[in-house]
Amino acid sequence: MTGSTPQDDRSFRRILNRNITLPLVAGIVNVAVFIGLLLYLLNVLSWVEHSQRAISQANEIGKLAVEMESGMRGFLLTGDEAFLAPYQLSRPKLQTGLADLRKLVEDNPPQASHVAAIAAQQQQWERYAQLVIDLRRNGGDYLGPVKSGRGKLEFDEVRSQLQQFLVAEQRLLTERSDDARTVTNWSVASFLIISLVVGGVLAMNGRRDMTRLSDLFGAALREQREHAERLQEQSWLRGGQSQLAEKGIGQMALPQLSEALLRFLSEYLGVAVGALYVREADGTLRRTAAYGYSREDLQRDPLVLAGEGQIWQAAEQRRLIRLDDVPDDYVQISSALGAARPRHVLLAPVDSNGIVNGVVELGFLQAPLPRHIDFVKQAAANIGTAIDATLARQRLAEVLAETQQLNEELQVQQEELRTANEELEEQSKVLEESQASLENQKAELEQTNEQLSEQALALDQRNVALAEVRRQLELRALELERASQYKSQFLANMSHELRTPLNSSLILAKLLSENSSGNLNDEQVRFAQTIYSAGNDLLNLINDILDISKVEAGKLELAPEQLDVRHVADSLAQIFDPIARDKQLAFHVELGPDVPTAMFTDRQRLEQILKNLLANAIKFTDHGQVSLRITVASEGCLSFAVMDSGIGIAPEHHEAIFGAFQQADGSTSRRYGGSGLGLAISRDLARLLGGNITLASAPGEGSTFTLALPVWYVPQKQGGAVQGSAAGGLAAQQHGASAGAAADTAAPSHGAGAGAAPAAP
Repeated sequence: MTGSTPQDDRSFRRILNRNITLPLVAGIVNVAVFIGLLLYLLNVLSWVEHSQRAISQANEIGKLAVEMESGMRGFLLTGDEAFLAPYQLSRPKLQTGLADLRKLVEDNPPQASHVAAIAAQQQQWERYAQLVIDLRRNGGDYLGPVKSGRGKLEFDEVRSQLQQFLVAEQRLLTERSDDARTVTNWSVASFLIISLVVGGVLAMNGRRDMTRLSDLFGAALREQREHAERLQEQSWLRGGQSQLAEKGIGQMALPQLSEALLRFLSEYLGVAVGALYVREADGTLRRTAAYGYSREDLQRDPLVLAGEGQIWQAAEQRRLIRLDDVPDDYVQISSALGAARPRHVLLAPVDSNGIVNGVVELGFLQAPLPRHIDFVKQAAANIGTAIDATLARQRLAEVLAETQQLNEELQVQQEELRTANEELEEQSKVLEESQASLENQKAELEQTNEQLSEQALALDQRNVALAEVRRQLELRALELERASQYKSQFLANMSHELRTPLNSSLILAKLLSENSSGNLNDEQVRFAQTIYSAGNDLLNLINDILDISKVEAGKLELAPEQLDVRHVADSLAQIFDPIARDKQLAFHVELGPDVPTAMFTDRQRLEQILKNLLANAIKFTDHGQVSLRITVASEGCLSFAVMDSGIGIAPEHHEAIFGAFQQADGSTSRRYGGSGLGLAISRDLARLLGGNITLASAPGEGSTFTLALPVWYVPQKQGGAVQGSAAGGLAAQQHGASAGAAADTAAPSHGAGAGAAPAAP
């Protein structure tokens, strides 16, 4: 009963207790009393049966003792063993009866002492009886003990103890019966008297209580009507908040959001004029939208500085300010028919998570109702949350624009790298042409020296000049080599510089895709996930470029160690078997019978090569199987063959796919992706480890990439053939592949392993 006083509640509970609860309790008490009385009588009956069993057992013991005494006397008189049958049969029964009787009275110490005395006397008598029986059997003087009366005294003592036990047990039986009869009579009489008294009291107060109960229900119905009105008021408030929240849904800019919120408030609350102010980063308040303003009022300064006016006070004090009877020079309400001034103004701060981020100003021609003020207070959080979400979307757009700008700068830098590579290639061609020309001149000079010995002095001078030219060419070659090394170092350093802003973009895109605050819609989350995926692809490309640049610059350090070949094979199986099953491919790892248990090489680089080859095989195989077979290629050399039943590679592309940024053809790159650096890095790493990678493949027949490595790695000097090969491959291919690597849109049929192979640290 909503709104009832505590006194009414207590009266209603008292009526319930008297007219409903008390009869129920009385019934329960009735049942409890009868159950208690019944349990008591059952308990007394149990004790009575206990006493009767004890009496019966004692009588049985006495009977058995008499039978034993009679059997003994018959044997003594006749000497016939048949008379001993009762004695011998009753003896174990008597012992059992005494044990049972002892258990029955173990809770009664006096009776237990009687039983102990009976047992002791019985044992003494049995010793006497056994003595005279033995004397009678052996022809001894058995009459002497009999005449002495020893056996009679002991037997009489047994009878006396039994009689005392029976008298005590009979007395207990009588006392228990009398107690049960007395308790039953008093309990029934007391219960009847109490029931009559309680029934009379309930009958006397029943009519009066029911009358008061009727009055209470009438008052409760009136309070229920008032409560229904309050619920209707709350429903109006909740409905307005729901509609207001719907107005803030969507990817609107801050001015459009502010106008939509003000239009809704004007329709729902009857607001004649209004404005919405949003807090800037410097703490000032800026008017983002106005409703019902005249042209002159719209031209006023939209900024509210710190400490300026009631709007700032409402935000600073975090409370709603109501202004009544506002002056005539306040903001003017303008319409086509005329103009007027609002008479009542509400200034309400809006917040998001407890932080004030704006103020809403609402003007009324009529005094706002209390429910209007309550609605504005409750809607402040919704308006603040909508503003915060809109500002967050704007910040997201700025972050996306910054990311796009970074991508454009990266493309410009890659174009500069391509131009530098072209210049280096032109310089190399000029150097080769100069060297060929000098060799021709040298041959002509030698021929002239043989034919014209008289011009020896002139020839010597020309040889000096030729030596000078050769020295200059060697300096030029040294400068070219230094420029190539600088280019490699520039690539390595530039890769690190590019990864710094790229990592920031990845972190921001990851945070946006997780949408922990829940203020992004599904499309925005999908955009953020796309940015994160593209950034990861770009990061893998940068890592691959860094690996190649390290190889070219001779900075890639190896860490050879002794490793278990089978353990390497098992770890690769654990990684790629689930990936193959996901594509419904069969995956096998086979070790030849002669494969040694251990080898000495760089574990990280070996696994990097094999992971790249296996990832490529699974990526370019749609059905069939992928397998890794480890065998002994030759003495001191192991062969790691990665075989697949995929699309295969044309013979004219076998060498091209091992070049940096090289693709087998454009169609596979669109389907499978990749940067074209994986196989180039893998071949360079294989050469650094003292081995090589070969390929056997044909279109539609699958491919077999074979990595041959020595069982025992021997370190090589940096700057040898491997570095030269890698540098030449990268310089020859970067001219036509840099743009494709930046967009990550081209991949060869088996040369696009950069995305799958782990990037070098």
